[in-house]
Amino acid sequence: MLESEANISNKELRREKIRERYKGSNSELLEVIPGKKAADFYDDVERRVAVYVRVSTDNLQQTSSYELQKNYYEEKVSKNPNWTLVGIYADI
Repeated sequence: MLESEANISNKELRREKIRERYKGSNSELLEVIPGKKAADFYDDVERRVAVYVRVSTDNLQQTSSYELQKNYYEEKVSKNPNWTLVGIYADI
């Protein structure tokens, strides 16, 4: 048996043990708590937005990368009327 097959078998065995443990749960004793809606960054809520841009090399050809990133995020924030750009943080 290959090592990867052994890992899969081991994972399946652990999953089956977990399933067995919860199989006999009395549904009358369980309290179901509904999930909350995930935050939608495009909803009508006012948001303060900070941007982080970086260039990871000293290569001169990457100099424009900083400006391109900065411009991209400034434009993205400006297109959403509920967003306010509060700062641009950068590692150059």
